[in-house]
Amino acid sequence: MPVDQNLKTILYASPAKPIPSILGDAFDIKGFRTINAATVAGALSVLEKQAVDFVFLDIESMPKQEIDLVNYIKSQSPRTDIIILCSINDLDEATKALRNGASFYLVKPIKASDIQTIVTKLSAKADRQEEYMAMEQRLLSDLMAGSPAMQKMLKLAVKIAPTSSTVLLGGESGTGKEFFARIIHRMSKRIDGAFVPMNCGAVPDTLFESELFGHKKGSFTGADRDKPGLVEEANLGTLFLDEVGELTPSAQVKLLRFLQERTFRRIGESIQRTVNVRIIAASNKDLAGLVVENKFREDLFYRLNVFNLVLPPLRERKETIPNLIGLFLHKNNEILDKHIIKLSPAAEAILANYSFPGNVRELENIIEHAMVLAENDEITDKDLPEFLLRNRLLLEGPEKGACIETPSEIVPLRQLERNHIKRALAAFSSNYTETAKKLGVSRSTLWRKIKEYKIETEKPL
Repeated sequence: MPVDQNLKTILYASPAKPIPSILGDAFDIKGFRTINAATVAGALSVLEKQAVDFVFLDIESMPKQEIDLVNYIKSQSPRTDIIILCSINDLDEATKALRNGASFYLVKPIKASDIQTIVTKLSAKADRQEEYMAMEQRLLSDLMAGSPAMQKMLKLAVKIAPTSSTVLLGGESGTGKEFFARIIHRMSKRIDGAFVPMNCGAVPDTLFESELFGHKKGSFTGADRDKPGLVEEANLGTLFLDEVGELTPSAQVKLLRFLQERTFRRIGESIQRTVNVRIIAASNKDLAGLVVENKFREDLFYRLNVFNLVLPPLRERKETIPNLIGLFLHKNNEILDKHIIKLSPAAEAILANYSFPGNVRELENIIEHAMVLAENDEITDKDLPEFLLRNRLLLEGPEKGACIETPSEIVPLRQLERNHIKRALAAFSSNYTETAKKLGVSRSTLWRKIKEYKIETEKPL
C-alpha cells in the first residue's frame, strides 16, 4: 500500500527498549507516518535521508555524551519537534534537553494517547506558523512591489531563511538591514526563538566579551551577579550582529573562535557552554575592502560571508516609497493617536524629487515629523521638514486659464524643472542673484540645481 507523502513523520529513537514493545499495537499513531530506530546511529541515518517532523527520544540508559543529540538535531533541522522520554531518575537530563531545544518530556510509562495528544497539538501549531509565514511573505511582497531589486532580495531571503546558514547583509546606513534580518528570522524555522540584536559599534572593547558571552558574579569589578550573554539569549533563535565592521582586532578573534566552535565560557567560569544560534551580521562598510587593508580578519570575513545580500539604497528603489509611506502611516497613527490616510500631491512631489541620503530610516523620520504637525487626515507640503521645502521643485503653478496638457504632452517633473530654470536664467542673462530671487530660493540652492541638471550657463558659477 503506497505511503501518503502528505502525512507528517514521527521518528522513535529508543536505544534502551524498542518503542513498539512499549506501545504494543498502538505504535502507529493515527494520521502520522511512524519510523523506529533502535540506535542513535540509526536515528541519525533516518534524519539525514528525509525530513522528520517529530522525534521521540528515549534517553533512559543513553550515555550522557549522546544526549547532545538534541542539540545536533535542532541545528540540522530547527523545525523538528523533539519529545524526550525519560524515567523519574533522568529529569535533570530531560530539563537540560529542554534548554537545548526539546519541546516536551514525558516520564515513562507512556501511553499511545499521550503521544497522539502531543503530536496533534504540535502539528496544529506548526500549520499555523506556516500559514502565518505565507501571509507575511505575501505582505512583504506587496510592500516591495515594483522594485525588481527588492523582489530579488525577498526571493533569496525565502530560500535562505529555512536553513541555519550565516548571512551577511550589506548596504548603506538606513537601508533596513535590521528589518531584513528580522524578515529572515521570522520566515525561518527559528521563529519560536528570540531575535537578539547587538550593535557591535556601540559596545566598548573591554565589555565585548562580557556582553556576548556573559560573566560570573565577582569575575571583575561591578560584576555583582551572574549574567548570561547575548549568545545564550539567542539560543535556538537568531543573533544579529549589526555594524560588525566596527569590531576591534581583539573582538574579531573572540567572535571567530565562537563561530568556529559554537562553544564559549562566561568570564570567570571554567564551564564550557554550547548554544544553537543562527548568526546574521550586517555592515555599511565594505568588509572585503577592509580585509585588503588588513583592518578585518580574512578568516572571520569568510565565516560571516556564507550568503551575502546587499540592500540597494532607497534612491534606487523609489518605486517602494508609496508602500513604505503607507506602512509608516499605519504604524504612527496608532502611536500618535492620529488618523492620517494620505499625502497631498504637493507633498508627494517633494518626496519624489528627494534623494534620501539617509534611506528608509530618513523617510520614516520625515513621515513621523509630518504626522505630528498634520492637522487633518492629510499630510501637506507645509507639514514636511524645512530642509525638504528648501529643495522643492522650482516651479510656479499654472496661470489661470492655462491649457491643460494631454497625457502625451506631460513630461517628467525633473525635466520640467530643468527647462524652467533654463528659461529663468535666460530671462535674467544668467544673473544668479536675480534669478534666485525670482524663483524664490537661495543662490546656493540655485547653484546646486544648475550642477545637478548640468545646465550650461553664460557665466561661471
